[in-house]
Amino acid sequence: MDRVSLLIGPIGQLVTAKSMPWRYGDPILVLENAGIAVNGDKITDVGSWDSISRKYEGKCRIPAEESLVTTGLVDPHTHLLFAGSREDELELKLEGVPYEEILRRGGGIYRTVSATVGATDDELRRILLTRLFEVAKYGTTTIEVKNGYGIYPDQEIRLLRIINDSSVNAPIDIIPTYLVHVPPRNMDRREYINAVINSLDNARGLAKFVDVFCDEGAFTVRETRDLFKEALRRGFGLRLHADEIAYIGCSDLINEFSIASLDHLLNLPEQNVRLIAERGSVATLLPVTILSLMSSKRPPVKALRNAGAPIALGTDFSPNSWSLNMQYVMELATYLLGMTPMEVIMASTVNAAYSLSLRDRGILQPGYLADIVIWDVPNYRWLSYELGRNKALIVIKRGMILESTPSGTIISKECT
Repeated sequence: MDRVSLLIGPIGQLVTAKSMPWRYGDPILVLENAGIAVNGDKITDVGSWDSISRKYEGKCRIPAEESLVTTGLVDPHTHLLFAGSREDELELKLEGVPYEEILRRGGGIYRTVSATVGATDDELRRILLTRLFEVAKYGTTTIEVKNGYGIYPDQEIRLLRIINDSSVNAPIDIIPTYLVHVPPRNMDRREYINAVINSLDNARGLAKFVDVFCDEGAFTVRETRDLFKEALRRGFGLRLHADEIAYIGCSDLINEFSIASLDHLLNLPEQNVRLIAERGSVATLLPVTILSLMSSKRPPVKALRNAGAPIALGTDFSPNSWSLNMQYVMELATYLLGMTPMEVIMASTVNAAYSLSLRDRGILQPGYLADIVIWDVPNYRWLSYELGRNKALIVIKRGMILESTPSGTIISKECT
């Protein structure tokens, strides 16, 4: 028998994609009475428990007879690094105060920018790590983190450095993104775009992607095009906030650029659905934001599905959509967007990883990272069927069990 560091099994039900990206109708492995062999940080083998238990001797074994097991969740769209909060503005919105008036009173995104710029590096690191510990409890094992609340390039580079510094002590993997979020109110727009472009050289090695908020009230298609050209020239991957508030042509940029992920898409025109599918980009949907916007609009899930576009899901955690819980996103995607339970699992694992250009995780197969969640539910249909409870029983990151400490932090430990 071969000796491995960890055996998981027997497993009540194991569910995984077979390849990436996953498109609606693609094959899926659903295996009852399954087993997983892990050695170090990688999966060694997956199969029936009878076969796995005969072939491998584990230093440790975790039984999961009554549980669903999937790969770890991947959150591909967050604004996790900021200081302060804006809970009082929710009441204002409910009272009918328009966002423009909230801005005039000193609120909105510029309020968050002020709080973030005014916080010390240590304060921001502590805030970020606290949130990372929290997301891990819900089964997220990889997360994208954007800057964007510094606005001025020197502050945005500062935030990227903090994100990178924090990754050393984070319990899960962080994918940093340079977000060009909103233009400053007291600076010429062209001068600002040029300053951002000049800062991209300093962002090399600190961010994997450049993301632009292209929408009404944010950046124009022309400005986004200029930013994308310079980002590509410097070797960054591209992501895009598109068609959230209105369609102004932002998703049309799929004709010109290879964009890893187009996100939000509440106003995505039908002709661009097909283009996203043809170009192999991912449509990342953010249902918590739909709730926080109190919008009646929905992204075109059925059209994306029928066109064969890979769909991912993310939290869009921010001061305006405060949820760190990918399970909640999955539940909303089923009840709000009409996505099937299997579809939301694929959107929160393999496709979310694919949208971040990660090819080493999101699938339970030999050679992939041992990012695994054992769920306190009997089968995959329960995962987005039951609402409001943390259903993650055991979270495993790179072959190590994540465990909460009394202080609220997360530690990685070997199974004993």
